Amino acid sequence: MDEHGFESRLRHLEHVLVGQQTAQVSKLSKESILKRIETLHKELNSVYKNNKSIKDFIEKYDVHAKLLNPNTSTYNLERETLAPDVKLELLLTAQDDLEKFAQEVKQVKDLEYVVSGTEFDVIETLGPNLSKLEVSHTDQITNLNDITKEVSQFMERYNGTVNTLSEIFISWDNILTNMETHVAALEHQKLNK
Repeated sequence: MDEHGFESRLRHLEHVLVGQQTAQVSKLSKESILKRIETLHKELNSVYKNNKSIKDFIEKYDVHAKLLNPNTSTYNLERETLAPDVKLELLLTAQDDLEKFAQEVKQVKDLEYVVSGTEFDVIETLGPNLSKLEVSHTDQITNLNDITKEVSQFMERYNGTVNTLSEIFISWDNILTNMETHVAALEHQKLNK
């Protein structure tokens, strides 16, 4: 492996541009790096010419390139003019933030396999199944709403029936209580005579 990682960077760039076409990547990997870079440069140019959003981005980037380039930024001037003890003090005050940032970078590196896993390759094949499930789910929601409406209507009818029966039983109870009171009063009168 080369010392600066150019080979792996080039393979990654080829993978991004060529995609999953492994036959073309294996063909390219047998050529010299110079030829591969030239082929890659041609492909990048064709992508650049055919993609309006990339052209717009490059035009906007070129305007602000000096601000975005760390070598020409104002921080470079500050780095050169600051005294070593001031630099040390800045580093010590930012130590907690730097450690937190390093931990976050480590977590991102540890989770990188999640977003670059082969499990995501099946997403395109599962798309049609998902659309079928969405239609089925919509039908199920409609059925659920209909059933919920029917159950609500049934419960309203049930509550109405229970209320009516309760009123009838209360009325009968009043009638029976009145009858018992009259019978008791009559019996009491009969005994007193």
